[in-house]
Amino acid sequence: MTPAPILFYCQHLLGLGHAQRAARLARALADAGEPVCFVVGGRPVPGLDPGAADVVTLPPLQAADEAASALAGPDGRPPEPAYLAARRDRLLALVAARDPAVVLLELFPFGRHALAVELAPLLIALGDDRARRGPAAPRVAVSVRDVLVGKSNAAWHELAVLAILLQWVDLVLVHGSPDVIPFDHTFELAARLGDRLVYTGYLGPPAPPASPVPHGEVVISGGGGQVAAPLLRAALAARPLAPQTARHPWRILLGPYCPPGVRAEIEHAAARLGMLDRHPAVAVELFRPDLAGHLAGAALSVSQAGYNTVLDLLRSRVRAVVVPYEGTGDEQPIRAQLLAKRGLLRQLAAADLSPATLALAMEAALTDPGFPAPGSVPLDGAARSTAALAALAARVRAARR
Repeated sequence: MTPAPILFYCQHLLGLGHAQRAARLARALADAGEPVCFVVGGRPVPGLDPGAADVVTLPPLQAADEAASALAGPDGRPPEPAYLAARRDRLLALVAARDPAVVLLELFPFGRHALAVELAPLLIALGDDRARRGPAAPRVAVSVRDVLVGKSNAAWHELAVLAILLQWVDLVLVHGSPDVIPFDHTFELAARLGDRLVYTGYLGPPAPPASPVPHGEVVISGGGGQVAAPLLRAALAARPLAPQTARHPWRILLGPYCPPGVRAEIEHAAARLGMLDRHPAVAVELFRPDLAGHLAGAALSVSQAGYNTVLDLLRSRVRAVVVPYEGTGDEQPIRAQLLAKRGLLRQLAAADLSPATLALAMEAALTDPGFPAPGSVPLDGAARSTAALAALAARVRAARR
């Protein structure tokens, strides 16, 4: 008989990061022998690999704008109440049918509050089940990245989040390290969680080959691509201003959600830059699933500072310039600033981005003999997270025997 699964809910709205991080953890759980039901409800993600997890899709949602301030359906319009109700009912029915040992929520209640329309009924149902069945009822865990987005009414927000966690959540897995970025840096009430809070280390990508083939490219990546146009434009315009960097071939990775008009613009601008050693000076492609592996042979990386992208940079030890995206808040700037202080990457604020400032940053990062600085961060978060969730699930399964 198959053990009660871990049901992992992840809803990505704007970029790829949430889905990629969740899939990495789902794959690690499945590889460790845990049955996993991976519940997703966003736009398709190229190359997403949750391993042997059983993937269940909800009716899709996405962000209505670049700040991810509201929900939209596949057509970009606000979802009808009946559409949201259908998602809620499907999720509740799925939990009732699978009767998981653990329900793992990605980010909520620290974020994704627009999804309370389905997650609040879920938590209430799980709480009622616990009142009936005690230790045999599903436990609840939360998977959250190292840095949270700041809120305008932070005190009220943190109080509400803490109340939800203390009422319904058994375990909070922070995919980071207190030695790098303490969780209370962006959630001041973290200490109130006590033993519920577990630092797992970062959910890093697999290690690249021990001896990566050096291709010497300057890799400019836009994450999901929906909000990367200013960075990509500035990079192309910076090339004539960066003579050392321009000696290398460049590769622009647009991102699968790059708007068609932006893609055409970037491809046209890149083609105008001509050839370098009988190859395009700037190659353009949509997406590479193994970014960390490719970066391991690169001369320089230019990117935003999302969680997954930064881990790709740290895993590959590539020279890197990051321009944190600020449209959804201060999460990326905080992460970039703290890692830049360690000398692990160079940061250029979005407000300071121009072809000239980016060219200066690229030239400095490429030629500084002491960069990046020695040091590392723990990238074994998948294994630690798996151990904590497996232990939680085992207690529930034992109570059901």
